[in-house]
Amino acid sequence: MKVVEEFYNQYEAEIAKGRLEAEGIQAVIMNLNSVYPGVQMGRHGIQLMVNEEDLETAQMILDNAGKAAD
Repeated sequence: MKVVEEFYNQYEAEIAKGRLEAEGIQAVIMNLNSVYPGVQMGRHGIQLMVNEEDLETAQMILDNAGKAAD
């Protein structure tokens, strides 16, 4: 699996996961329950992961969702 995007909070990650799954792309959220305080900040944030063959499509879906929100 590959990281398609990182988030600072679980809420945003869950929304993105739902968008991908609505398009038929399996997604997994990682780093939700880290034992280290602050791990969800910066480089090791909450990671949304997809299968490698879905990575490009998933990135397009999330990019388009971000543009629609603007």
